[in-house]
Amino acid sequence: MKRRYRYLIHSVLILLALQTLLPFAFMVNNIFRSNSEFYHSFFSIPEAFKGMAQTTYRYVTFNDEPLEVEDPETGKKQSVARSDAMGHYAGLSARGPRMAWRVLRPFMLNSFIVSLLTAAGVAFIGSTTAYVLARYRFIGSKAVFLTFLATMMFPGVLTLVPSFLLVKHFGLLNSYAGMILPYIAGGQVFAIFVFRSFFMGLPEELFESARIDGAGHFAIYWHLIVPLSKPAFSVVIIMNLLGTWNNFLWPFIVNTDGSHHVVASGLYTMATSQHASNFSTMYAAYAVSSLPMLVLFIYATKPFIRGVTTGGLKA
Repeated sequence: MKRRYRYLIHSVLILLALQTLLPFAFMVNNIFRSNSEFYHSFFSIPEAFKGMAQTTYRYVTFNDEPLEVEDPETGKKQSVARSDAMGHYAGLSARGPRMAWRVLRPFMLNSFIVSLLTAAGVAFIGSTTAYVLARYRFIGSKAVFLTFLATMMFPGVLTLVPSFLLVKHFGLLNSYAGMILPYIAGGQVFAIFVFRSFFMGLPEELFESARIDGAGHFAIYWHLIVPLSKPAFSVVIIMNLLGTWNNFLWPFIVNTDGSHHVVASGLYTMATSQHASNFSTMYAAYAVSSLPMLVLFIYATKPFIRGVTTGGLKA
């Protein structure tokens, strides 16, 4: 009885999980469909896939008769050889992804540059600052830390205009620095909180032993703090990568000429250009832009959970 009940619960959970995946399946399906297919058959399988399946069946059954293919955009039909039909359907299904990658490629490159440099800057500056606040006692150290934490109460939109005016004053508009430096500054509060909380839990005996061996401040940080704090580093780096990659507003307003647009702002410019009329291209762009975060989710879930459970977010 218990086993049946367990199977029933698992079946219900699987059905609910599959429902959450329906929008993703809908997106992937529309990547390979033309506009006419989208309008006339909302949830059907792409005609290109049907044609490839038919052509494969002809190969298996050794049927050499020509196939009648149709261009879904123009509606023109023509008879082609079996060997050419597979190439026709493959090219038809790849039309949207090819165009999406051609347009989205510079935006992806900008996102990688901005996200990686931001995560590295936040992790380095935040960890060194937290190291000083956690392992050294000086007058006002706690007040400095509480001041950092107090800034978490300010909503990010409140600093949007001052940040833009500051970036404009220094002539950093339409540049990588105009995005990366404010990102690094804005990510310090969370990073310092996480790193200081983790560093406070490290045994003092380790630091005393390192000082007795003649290690200086940087040696202690590099050879002792960094190897022992990988869980905290994983939490900070993953959170910054996610936030930077998905951010739309700041890259959009500091790139007035569009030369340094990232994925989020690049998708918006695509949606307001001539590419918006091609659903296959737009859905392919959405899918391509989400692939790096999907890979990050697959490979970084375990380090992130380990960082949280081993003290990366303890207060």
